[in-house]
Amino acid sequence: MQDTKRTILALIVGGIGGALFFIADLPLAWMLGSMVFSTVAALRGVNLAVNGTLRKIMTAILGVMLGSGFSTDTFAAMGRWSGGLLLLLVSVALSMGIVYLFYRRIGKFDPVTAYFSAAPGGLNVMYEVGEAKGGHGPTIALIHASRILILVMTVPLIFRYGVGFVGADQTVSLFGSIQDIAGDGWLLLAALIGYVGGYLCRLPAYHLMGPLLATAVVQMAGITDVSPPMILVYASQLVIGTAIGARFLGTRFRDIRRVIGLSFVSTTLMVLIAAVFAYFFAESIGVSIAGIILALSPGGLAEMSLVALALGIDVAFVSTMHVIRISLIIALVPMAFTGIERILTKQAK
Repeated sequence: MQDTKRTILALIVGGIGGALFFIADLPLAWMLGSMVFSTVAALRGVNLAVNGTLRKIMTAILGVMLGSGFSTDTFAAMGRWSGGLLLLLVSVALSMGIVYLFYRRIGKFDPVTAYFSAAPGGLNVMYEVGEAKGGHGPTIALIHASRILILVMTVPLIFRYGVGFVGADQTVSLFGSIQDIAGDGWLLLAALIGYVGGYLCRLPAYHLMGPLLATAVVQMAGITDVSPPMILVYASQLVIGTAIGARFLGTRFRDIRRVIGLSFVSTTLMVLIAAVFAYFFAESIGVSIAGIILALSPGGLAEMSLVALALGIDVAFVSTMHVIRISLIIALVPMAFTGIERILTKQAK
C-alpha cells in the first residue's frame, strides 16, 4: 500500500511537470517535464518511487513502439548498418578508455570505481558488479544515473533549439483508430510473446528487448504496419521520466554536485566522440548525422530510444544499435575486468 501511495505521488509530481512542458511545446515534453520535477522533488526529500511492475509494463509498451518503427524495408537497410556496428564498437572502446583516464586523473577515483563508472551503459549491472569487485557502489550508480539524466535533459533541446532540427510529424492519433484493431491485436500478441520469450532467454532488459524484437519481426514480415496510439507514448514518457528522477531520492545536491559535475564532463566527451564519428561516417552508412549521434550516445536503451521515437530520428537504426550496445556492455565489460583486474589492482597500490 505504501509503495502504491509513493507511486501515485511520483506520477502526480511527474504529471504536473510533463503537462507544463507539453503546454510549453518542448520536445519529449512528458519525459523531460516529469524527469525534471521528480528529480527536484527527490533531491528535496519527497518520498517518491515508481512501482517496478508498472515500469516494466510501460517499458514493454515502449518496446512495441520501437519495434513498430521497423518495416519490410529494414532488411535492405541492415546491410548498410554493418558500418554502424563497427562505429559502435570503436566508439564504446574509445569512449570508455578516455573516460576511465578522466575519472582516474581528474576525478581521483580508485581504478575499480573508474572502470565501472566509465562504461557507457548498463547502470544496474555496472553498479552490482563494480561494488562486488571493491568499487564504490554509490558513486558508480550516481555517475550512471546522472549521465542518463544529463543526456535526456539536453539532447532533445539541443536538436530542437541548438541546431534547429525538426523531427518528423507524428501521424498516429492520440487513441488510435478502429481500423487498427486487428493490427493492435498482433502488437499485443508480439508484446506478450516477446516479454515471456525475453525472460526465458535471459535477454538484458528483457521487458524492453523481448517485445521490441518480437514486434520488429511482425513488422518486417509485413503482418502489420500499425503503431500503438500516442497516448501510450506519452504514458511511457511519463513513467520512465518519473522513474529517472526518483532514483535521486536519498541524495542531496550539495553532497553530490562534484560527482554530477564529473559526470557532465565525461558525458560531454562521449557525445563529442559520437558527433565526430557521425560527421565523418553518416553518409557512408546511409543514416542521418542526428541518427548516428543518438545511436552512439551513452544513454539508457529505453531513454535514448524514446528520444529517437519522439523526434522521429531513424528509430529502427537507433533502437538496433542501442540493443547491440547494451548487450555488448553487459556481456563484455564485467568479463574484460576479470582479465585486467590485476593491472587495476596494482594501480590502486
